[in-house]
Amino acid sequence: MRILWVYLNVLIYVLFHIVPIRKRYKKPEKYSIEERFKYIGRVCDIIIKKSGSKVIVLGKENLNNEAVLYTSNHPSMIDPYFVGYAVDKQMGAVIAGDLWFDRIPVLAPWFKSIGCVFVDRKNPREAIKGIKAGVNNIKKGHSLLLFPEGEITNIVTDDVVADFHTGGLKLALKARVPIVPLVIVGTENIYKAHEVIGKLTKGTVIVKILEPYTKHLYENISVNDIAHFLKQQTKTSIHEIKKIDRI
Repeated sequence: MRILWVYLNVLIYVLFHIVPIRKRYKKPEKYSIEERFKYIGRVCDIIIKKSGSKVIVLGKENLNNEAVLYTSNHPSMIDPYFVGYAVDKQMGAVIAGDLWFDRIPVLAPWFKSIGCVFVDRKNPREAIKGIKAGVNNIKKGHSLLLFPEGEITNIVTDDVVADFHTGGLKLALKARVPIVPLVIVGTENIYKAHEVIGKLTKGTVIVKILEPYTKHLYENISVNDIAHFLKQQTKTSIHEIKKIDRI
């Protein structure tokens, strides 16, 4: 299976670079954020290359080097790797619900060292702690990736995008940083499984980087209004991409 071939290549790469990876998460203060992210970025590159898919990135002019909150729709489990490849800048991620991931040796501390935060959605008190940790990481210079739908799209809706949850969006409000919306189309066709091991096929994936959203930085706007605007903007962009490229 293609997915096993992808994982094998990632495993070989990680094992070959395990010493510098461990150094970076054991003593993160000795390395810049970019130096800590370097190996995660390479993992994204390997996954995309071995997947055999074509990636088209639109809107790269909307990126800059400041810490931001990236938001993206979530059509497939494989989305984070395509987003990481497309943006090609350091970022952590808000990992919600998969708390078993927090206990995996090497991977969990490695991900935490690049700013990732683990959020327990079932425990409000722990969820608040996760949001606070995310705010602190952004203030330290880490950008974060958030999937506001909270689940893979087709698990929760028959529409092209589900409602955006407001909890994670509070990161941008509390940290006072721009939100950079991302729209990804095509991963739902190449990886439809809801498990770690599933059928991976070749295809075309488009990642569109929209203009930064900054209204919350100079206006008193509610997180509900932000969620609604971002959802509608994402939905419109998905329809535009599918109409033009027939994905």
